[in-house]
Formats: sequence, C-alpha cells, structure tokens
Amino acid sequence: MSLSRRDLLSASALLLAGPGAMLRAAAREVAASGGGPLVLSWNENPYGPSPAARAAISQSIADISANHIVIGTGSGELLRALGLLYGRDGGEIIAAHPTYEELTSYAQHWGAAMKFVPVDGQLRHDLPAMHAALSPHTRAVYLCNPNNPTGTAVPAAHIREFVRSLPPTAIAIVDEAYMDFAAAGETASVAGLVPEGQRVVVLRTFSKIHGMAGLRCGYAIAPPDIAAQLAAACMTTPNIFAVRAARASLTDRGFLADCRQRIQASRARITAELTRLKLRYAEPQGNFVFFDTGMPLSRFSDLMRQRNILVGRLFAPYDTWCRITIGTEPEVTAFLGALREVKSSA
Repeated sequence: MSLSRRDLLSASALLLAGPGAMLRAAAREVAASGGGPLVLSWNENPYGPSPAARAAISQSIADISANHIVIGTGSGELLRALGLLYGRDGGEIIAAHPTYEELTSYAQHWGAAMKFVPVDGQLRHDLPAMHAALSPHTRAVYLCNPNNPTGTAVPAAHIREFVRSLPPTAIAIVDEAYMDFAAAGETASVAGLVPEGQRVVVLRTFSKIHGMAGLRCGYAIAPPDIAAQLAAACMTTPNIFAVRAARASLTDRGFLADCRQRIQASRARITAELTRLKLRYAEPQGNFVFFDTGMPLSRFSDLMRQRNILVGRLFAPYDTWCRITIGTEPEVTAFLGALREVKSSA
C-alpha cells in the first residue's frame, strides 16, 4: 500500500479550509460506567472523529506546492523538530509566557537560549514586547494563536505585520492548533504569508477539532528550504491510517460545523457563568477556558476532584487560574454545577 506526495499534500491542504479524542473517548466510557472521573483537562474535541472528509480548501492553498508541506506525527513532532533546528547550540528563541511548551521545552533540552515575554493584561501575546526582545542572536519567534493555556487570540493582521517586521535572520513559527474554534472575525490563518516569501512556518493539526488526537497527524507549511530542513529533522514518517483518516475527516462540513457550533455555544455558557460568579477569565478562542478560581489551584483541583471532575494543571505564575476543557453539553452542565458548589462553599 503506497502513499503518494499528492496524498500528503491534499490531506494537508484541505485542513486549512476548515473538527482529539480517542483517549478522551476511552476515558469517557470509563467515566460513564462509574469507573472514573470526568476528564476536562486535555483540550480535545469531545465529539470524536468525523466519519467523512471535507473538500474545501483555503484560497491561498492554490499557491502552495508540495515542497511547502511537511507532514508530522502530530504537530507536536514538528514543534520539537523546530525547537531542535533553531534552539540547538545556544540558538535564541522568543516565546510568550505562558504558552504551549512542546517547542520551548524541547528547545531548552538542546541548549536553546529562551527569552520568555509575559502575556499582556488581556493574557494575549504582547507582540510589541516580543519585537523589542529581538536581538542579533534571535533565530525564531514562537506564536501560538489562539494561545494555550490562555485561549486568547491575536488578530491575523497583527500577526502578519509582526512577521513582516522580523529581520531576515529570524523566522516566525505560528502554531494554529486551535484556529478552528475561534469566533468569526477574531483571527484567521496566516498561511498566506508563505507564498509571499515570508520567513514563517505555520502549523496545523488533526488532533483538535477533527477529533483524531490518538492517530497523530499534523503538518507544517513553510518556505521550501525550511520545509526541507524540517522534514530532515523529523524522526518518524506519517502512517497511512492517519493520513487517510485525515483526508476522510475533511469533507464532512456538517460534522465540523456542528462541532464548532457546540464548542462555541458551550464556551459561551461557561463564560456567562463565570461572569455571573464574578470570576475573571481570559477571552477564549480555543476549546478551553482559562479563568481565575479565586483560590490556590491545588485547592480548586482537589474540590473538583471530590466531585469527580479533573481540571487542568498549574501554569505559573497564574497560581489561582484554571484551564478547563470544553466537554460535551452534559459534561459542561456537570462542571458548571460543581463550580457553583465550590464557589458557594469557598
């Protein structure tokens, strides 16, 4: 059974037009049988994988050829490979704090000189401060948009302006894992910068809205020279099951739209309740919400665990903040009920 470059390109390109949950599904089955807790800490799509695949592609894909595309065993492998490429031998990488740690942790493992720039008052990437942190030694700037764990998003126009302002010695790495959950008009993919000739790598994954975390399939869009280096740094090859499942997941527009609508509606329920309870939260654009519990997170986690709900881990320096994954409608109802109990007893 063979897998052509055309197969890989089409699977990659199609995702830009557009819903992680094998592990979550297993955990949910256990929980439903009374044998385990409600898991709201993994940021995967609770509705599972699509039975089909959608064929719409983004307008810019027509200008992106196969040598711009690198397929990885999830976008996580590509993030690690980028951390290795630009962080080894003391390479300087700028990133927000807090942000997703797969690239930054792996880069530090290989001796990277990390520069972490705190998020701004709205818990978004502080692009002016990140630009001010640039130095002649900077090799890469990592932008997770929407950001994990804060869930906030920077407008695409601001990202584009930032990328175009970088010196030729530095590249931008834009991680768009949660892009499909963003509300209309809040942000958009910046993959169109690649055919412009900008020094940027854009990463997407099938682990989130497509609900295929366990299959491990992601891809990068990059200039051909960077794509070649990135492909050489990867340590695995895509498996045909993941790629064909990814292609099969893309044509079901109804499924993807339904997942998106459900997640956004449940997200609105959570933020409305947080507002009612007077609990501060970061404006969410992912499939999770980052909010201030008003108590040490360790205590909040314990109280929720007593109610059979697992929540996200600590992200310093936000010691009282919790990242809660948006589950199914019944799971959100259970979480909100538990949250009211915890808040009233605090």
